[in-house]
Amino acid sequence: MRHHARTRIEILLFLVALCSSGLTVAAEREREPARIGLTRDASAGPLYVAIAAGYFKTEGLDPHVAFLKSDAAVSAAVASGKIDIGMASLSAPFFSYAAAHSFKMIASRSSDQTGFPMYALVISRKARAAGLSGVRGLIHARIGVADTDSSAYYALFSIAARFGLDPGSINTISLKSATRELGAVSRDEIDAALLPFATALPLASRRNPLLPLSDFAQWQQGVVFATTENIATKRNLIERIMRAYQRGTAEYQLNFLSYDDGGDFIPGRQYDIYLDLIAHQVQISPTMLAMTRTYCDRRANLDVADIKKQVQFWQDRGRLDKRIVATDLLDLSFIGEETVAP
Repeated sequence: MRHHARTRIEILLFLVALCSSGLTVAAEREREPARIGLTRDASAGPLYVAIAAGYFKTEGLDPHVAFLKSDAAVSAAVASGKIDIGMASLSAPFFSYAAAHSFKMIASRSSDQTGFPMYALVISRKARAAGLSGVRGLIHARIGVADTDSSAYYALFSIAARFGLDPGSINTISLKSATRELGAVSRDEIDAALLPFATALPLASRRNPLLPLSDFAQWQQGVVFATTENIATKRNLIERIMRAYQRGTAEYQLNFLSYDDGGDFIPGRQYDIYLDLIAHQVQISPTMLAMTRTYCDRRANLDVADIKKQVQFWQDRGRLDKRIVATDLLDLSFIGEETVAP
């Protein structure tokens, strides 16, 4: 059985490579190119599933996936017209760039949800011994962060607000990279490090416990977006891309996000195939991917209320123009919803 599964995986990988390279057979040349830009992120799993399952092909599309080095590079490629749609994490710079270049967020890429954490706090041994074991222990703790403009930074302060903690008591230390955070927490120079869950998980132990942020707050982490111009001039193309993508998010849910009444995970029929496929695309082990599965709504719906909170958060901290209105950055028509006025 494993041999047959491996054969099917190799076939799927070949199809994905074929789509990405544009080396199509004569019949496929009639398909319209769909240019999609993103970083190599496991949270884009539903997209890989949609391509491998043939949902783009059904829509008469030839998906061309461009893996770029950063979210900023993805945004720049969308703004320049080099790609039709992009996928990126939310952040203060993203909102600012989106407003300046008339982007519309049209669907969800990922959200941080309980049971599917994307970020966690790694508690240092010294802080753990001193009693830091929960959210309330974060008051005046030294928390290392790599990026003070990220949605994870926003989530940290959202948790403080939820538990009635004074935001001024959250002491973050900018360390610029996960590597520096890891070094600082290992040397007990900080009390906790805010890290991607896949980075934090190997460190988990009694002496270095983890606090997944999604145990205390959930938020919209990544989005699918396009320019207003593309939406106006290429609406049919984007509609077909989104239909294929939504079928991918539904298929992803069936294979990766289903649980029984007892809370036990129920892998879908294509789970092993898709697990290996996504792991190959993002260049991590299937075992690590299985432990760090990310969440996407089955219809790719966006958490509009949270997006509004994120915009307000950055505006309150002087990192985003107060004239920017969150709903002006949304177009929910592609996922079958309506944008609610602020």
